[in-house]
Amino acid sequence: MIPVGSFSVRQAAEDDLNRIVELDQLFGNVALTRDYFEQWLCHHPQGFLVAEYDGRIYGYSMVIYLHGHQIHESWYLDTGGGTCSTHSPLGEYLYAVSVASKKQEAARALFIANRRLFIRSHVYQTLIFGRLPRFRKWVEAQGYHPDTLTTDCKSRLLSLYVNTLHDPYQVFYEGLSFMPEYGVVDYLEGDDESLNCALKLVWRNPYYQPLYRDRAVVEVASERTLAATQPN
Repeated sequence: MIPVGSFSVRQAAEDDLNRIVELDQLFGNVALTRDYFEQWLCHHPQGFLVAEYDGRIYGYSMVIYLHGHQIHESWYLDTGGGTCSTHSPLGEYLYAVSVASKKQEAARALFIANRRLFIRSHVYQTLIFGRLPRFRKWVEAQGYHPDTLTTDCKSRLLSLYVNTLHDPYQVFYEGLSFMPEYGVVDYLEGDDESLNCALKLVWRNPYYQPLYRDRAVVEVASERTLAATQPN
């Protein structure tokens, strides 16, 4: 358990899942079912954290390690269909799968705890593809019909939106030292409020060192196997 401000951050357990499912309703149409969270506990329980205050959970987060070639800027592809089966322990990117909180202080505590626990020298960047739940209403306010936008038009409007800091989510992430790079069209299917779009934000690890092959953990062959491969 890690104390961060008023909150205690710890690894999630199966007994927490009902509350976590309740918190995830904040995502509306793209809220996850209990089955997804059970898969997360199966594939990478160490990366599944909750923020608690006075015995009640106010937020959760899930992060995994990925290699660069595994990142397609699509939530379903990047996370193995939402199961976190793509988790690669030696991956050089720390990828935020999902973060939900009813209090900003709890979300901030989770981000701080994740940095403490999971940032290693081999981690090049932390990646967040943040939802933009006010994007649809902003597009409508500009006089566009969101459901008839071409991909090019949506991309242009998305760039304008994120470059003028209209979204409080973006402001929150930047307050945690994440830097916006660009908007991503069609990141999360079914996210109607965001028009399926997201903002890519990164935090670059100042202590990054490439993980060379001789530093990686590998399975050592048994002496019998080695003897069988020796030339006569």
